[in-house]
Amino acid sequence: MQVGESAMREVVGADDGQVLYESRQEIADAVRALMQENLDRYGTGILVLQGRIQNAQPAGAGAGGVRHAVKATQDRERLINEGQAYANDVVRRRAARPRACCRRRRAIAAGRADRPK
Repeated sequence: MQVGESAMREVVGADDGQVLYESRQEIADAVRALMQENLDRYGTGILVLQGRIQNAQPAGAGAGGVRHAVKATQDRERLINEGQAYANDVVRRRAARPRACCRRRRAIAAGRADRPK
């Protein structure tokens, strides 16, 4: 247990704070590798198969700032996605307009539709 906690502190301490909400798998892999290295050094014969971060919470005073930064990141991603969806919709509608216009012209030429006044 202490090997795992020690490895987690070492890896997270070297990280730039992304462990809380991003790059969890990379952190878990680094912790697993460091744990295995330490266990091998002590000759325990234990094999670490997997590491997983189940819960990550910011410490005390920094919690509010971290939550604010995470919310800002999530808002940014949401706005980017909404903007992309809007752009895709505009492009799709714009692409459909000429086809409708061409169909109307053909219908007018064939006498199946009234000419605009």
